Amino acid sequence: MLFGHLQDKKINALAVATQARLPDLPDVPTMIEGGFPDFVASSWTSVMAPAGTPKDIVAKLNESINAGLTYAADAGALQAARGRMPGPERRRSLRPSSRARSRKWQAMAKIAGITGE
Repeated sequence: MLFGHLQDKKINALAVATQARLPDLPDVPTMIEGGFPDFVASSWTSVMAPAGTPKDIVAKLNESINAGLTYAADAGALQAARGRMPGPERRRSLRPSSRARSRKWQAMAKIAGITGE
């Protein structure tokens, strides 16, 4: 829907909060380019298996999911429908990257005065 409004010129995009410019919005700068070096706010999705899942099964799941994400038709469909930039992530890098994201948003909540209930 957002991309439709942009295409119809109902709204103007000032910047994107992703690390790099979006292919569908190549003329829209990132917040980083706008002078905010730490302003990256992208969403992500992961698939997790129960603890104790055999390593060969986890490896096969990872391989299959990453293959699906890199398949051109699927990647284009995800991007067009959701404004997403699909990209595989190695299973070993998920834990540190999710912890870093958690620390970032905890700090943001603290700055904003948001507390848990």
